[in-house]
Amino acid sequence: MKKALAAGAFLCLALAGCAGGATQAAPAVTQIVTQTATETVTATATATVTAAPQPAEVVAAAAAPAVPATAVIPADVAGMNAEALDDDLTALGFKKVIYNSDTGKTVLLLSNWTVTGVDRPGTKQSVDKAVVVHVTK
Repeated sequence: MKKALAAGAFLCLALAGCAGGATQAAPAVTQIVTQTATETVTATATATVTAAPQPAEVVAAAAAPAVPATAVIPADVAGMNAEALDDDLTALGFKKVIYNSDTGKTVLLLSNWTVTGVDRPGTKQSVDKAVVVHVTK
């Protein structure tokens, strides 16, 4: 195993020499590996490291799609499934949607609710402001 470690170190140095370009001499590497208390293995490797200066690559960050600052609240939503309306509002860019139950129950699973209306339908509103949706079972 110790010989394999020494051979691995030599292999790394040899592969580093395959980089191509300007030549730069590397110092000699001596590695002493003790296998047992009575046996010592010594390996010496000398390699020439070559490296060409690489031009700096400028990677332009991909432009993220711009989210509009305002969007129009859909008007004809009565009878829609609440989950479908939530998908539509999310696609428009609205970040906060409040679901108000007409019966006062807590709205947990949107697919179980039907939309009865929305506050301020058809108006342009900031996507950071909450949209209030009224639902029933």
